[in-house]
Amino acid sequence: MEIKIKLYGRYREIAGKEEFQFKVNGDTIWDVIDKFVKKYSVIEKDKKFIMVLKNNTYASFDEKIEEGDTVTISPPVVSGG
Repeated sequence: MEIKIKLYGRYREIAGKEEFQFKVNGDTIWDVIDKFVKKYSVIEKDKKFIMVLKNNTYASFDEKIEEGDTVTISPPVVSGG
């Protein structure tokens, strides 16, 4: 299936683009994250903490995806204190 990926923060810099079409063999957000991390292994340490939206709504990693969805991927938010 093919979906659109939108990137923010340093992920955009790592990939060298803001958005692109992405072919996924799977049916959940986790499948998207897993393939994305394999393609850009430098973000492996972020894998479980990546912030994700599906069609502009926050989504969990086990949420189902469908052909044509847009998945937005952002680095984890860290606060000091």
